[in-house]
Amino acid sequence: MNTPYDTIARFYDLSHQALVDDIPFLLEQAAEIGGPALELGCGSGRLLVPLARAGTTVTGIDNSPEMLARAAMRLAGEAAEVRDRVHLVEGDVRAPTLPPGEPFGLAYFGYNTFMHLDETAAAAALRQLRPLLRPGARLLIDVDHPLALSAAGNEPDFELEEELRDEAMGETIRQYAAYESVPGEQAVDVTWIYETGRADAEARTQVTMRYHYLYPHQYDLLFGLTGFRLLGFLGDYDGSRFDEDSERLIVVGEAEG
Repeated sequence: MNTPYDTIARFYDLSHQALVDDIPFLLEQAAEIGGPALELGCGSGRLLVPLARAGTTVTGIDNSPEMLARAAMRLAGEAAEVRDRVHLVEGDVRAPTLPPGEPFGLAYFGYNTFMHLDETAAAAALRQLRPLLRPGARLLIDVDHPLALSAAGNEPDFELEEELRDEAMGETIRQYAAYESVPGEQAVDVTWIYETGRADAEARTQVTMRYHYLYPHQYDLLFGLTGFRLLGFLGDYDGSRFDEDSERLIVVGEAEG
């Protein structure tokens, strides 16, 4: 069964190619806590490859075959020792099934991945994750500021977010987005439209995804119920403390013994 990311994999890579600020932060975390590492929702490998280059053995799990195929293509251009450090697994982050191996020292949900899970699915994912980690392992969850996402839900009209350039195809793609709050839920439906200049059936691609957001006190409760201890909240990749003006909400926890 195809996922929305199978539909937009090409566009996703183009729209995220400039997103690099989180990479030094993740490398620092991996160096501090040690591996191996597990990425929940690894997509096309944007974060996997830098970790492997730095010497960390990393497993990536994702439910999108197309995104995993792109991750494999990304790895194909790397040196053999880098490729050997990466293991790609097709699966559901809510119930990760992995081959037997050394317990992980670091687990992370990269840029906004955790927001695909509602509270029930989030709790299920963390409960299933805990036995895969050694005591004291680090858990990172990187999401949008909940206040920012809540406010964005009041923008249901499509607006041009950016123009993407696909050099390989010689195309410019216009990316439009609309955000609409989900009544009765801490969630926002985000609809993206990608338009190319071609006059054919592939000239317009549209997907809608639901993003759920939690506030800090809810993460504290969630961690306590799933075998994790909350260490704190960061507001950006520079290690600054989280507050109402922060760009991000980076939740830092550890697996309890």
